[in-house]
Amino acid sequence: MLKTIMSTLAATLLLTLPVSAREMRVSSHEPQQGFYSSKILQAWIDKINPKLSEGNQFKLYPGAILGAPPAQAELVKNGVADVALVVPTYTPGVFPLSGVVEVPGIASTSIVGTQILNTLADEGALEKEYGEYKIIALFTTPSYRFLMAGDGIRKPGDLKGMKLRTPSQFGSTLFGLLGASGVTIPAPQVYENLERGVVSGAVWVMDAYKTFRLDEVAPSITTVRFTAQPMAILMNKATYESLPEADRKVLDEMSGRTNAEWVASVVDAADASIEADFRSGGKAKFIELTDAEKAEWDAALAGAADAWVAAQSDAEAAAKALATARKIAGQ
Repeated sequence: MLKTIMSTLAATLLLTLPVSAREMRVSSHEPQQGFYSSKILQAWIDKINPKLSEGNQFKLYPGAILGAPPAQAELVKNGVADVALVVPTYTPGVFPLSGVVEVPGIASTSIVGTQILNTLADEGALEKEYGEYKIIALFTTPSYRFLMAGDGIRKPGDLKGMKLRTPSQFGSTLFGLLGASGVTIPAPQVYENLERGVVSGAVWVMDAYKTFRLDEVAPSITTVRFTAQPMAILMNKATYESLPEADRKVLDEMSGRTNAEWVASVVDAADASIEADFRSGGKAKFIELTDAEKAEWDAALAGAADAWVAAQSDAEAAAKALATARKIAGQ
């Protein structure tokens, strides 16, 4: 009996003591060569590992090895992954206010969208969404463009009756305002579905356009800035708290707003560089809108903000988040 009690006490003590050495798993649903895997996660790992105590090291697990894209937040919460790249809109209702950056015109760049999300987090508006995690970075994509098969589009009316690959549930709502419909397609399958004519286009960023060779099947890019997506790099709180104090201090220094601003700068620079390459290479046709055409898009999407607020379970909190976002965006 005494032996059993002593064994139980020893096991309990081991669980409560800081872990002296461990490999910490960083999960990415992207392939290893993907933009966020290579330029963000691996770059962060390469910067932080030399600063951690011997034996405590992060290691990237790319290609959805640890779980499917929508499962990334749960993987972190359950300790299957210690850190993961999370797309909040992949799990509707779990990170509702983060989706404010999906409203057209709110987040023209990753830098602007990142300022919005981190301000909301600093104000406590996102506590219910991320309170169970250690936040490594909250940021956004740049605004998505329309990547279209054929000759492309210029006006909202050109989309009537079309099916497009949707980035999220609210993305489909936005398509509905334009007379189109959204189809959910995993990123690696977008090329095939465009090639087969299942969809006529997608809204996405330039790094995805390059990674998935979409210029081969969607050579027309309409430069209207349509919507953006929230992104997060989240850490298991128990893992963080189990680390030695010196390692926690390093993580604190390489997390939060400062880290998110670094991510945003990398994201925006890559978006601009990739666009410039496609423009100079002549592999894609960029459709620039006139002022009159831009006004048509603004009019067609005028109800988008109200639609987003109405879709949230806490409309009052959503309206406050939208007001904060608009202020930061200069609206």
